[in-house]
Amino acid sequence: MPDPTLLTVMMPFSGQFRPVYEEIKKASHRHGLKCQRADDIWDHSTIIQDVFSLLYRSFIVVCDFSDKNPNVFYEAGIAHTLGKHVIPLTQHASDVPFDLQSHRYIHYLNNAEGIATMGNRLGDRIFTLLKDQRRNSWAFSR
Repeated sequence: MPDPTLLTVMMPFSGQFRPVYEEIKKASHRHGLKCQRADDIWDHSTIIQDVFSLLYRSFIVVCDFSDKNPNVFYEAGIAHTLGKHVIPLTQHASDVPFDLQSHRYIHYLNNAEGIATMGNRLGDRIFTLLKDQRRNSWAFSR
């Protein structure tokens, strides 16, 4: 069942992305959202089932395309297919695949200031999506 308070993160698991993930968590928590990625849970016997479960249940999916990780591209495709709100991030515009270059993304520098700026921009986007969600749920409840 989809969870309107869940933000899922799809990104490489390497240590160099830890500060990025921490900043994403801060941005999501500022707006009252839970933030998870597949290595935070172990609900199923296969990691791909945990990934799919997170994607299915999430309201927002943040995908970091930095380093052109093929798993993140695959997961972004699933999220788009499920109709999720996908927020792409990248350290390099050249890491965004051709098919996704028409989508807006948040570019960030991989340093403390750049990651903090990314967190603020991500927070702004989360706020907009939540505001739209509340407005739409109010309109449908009338």
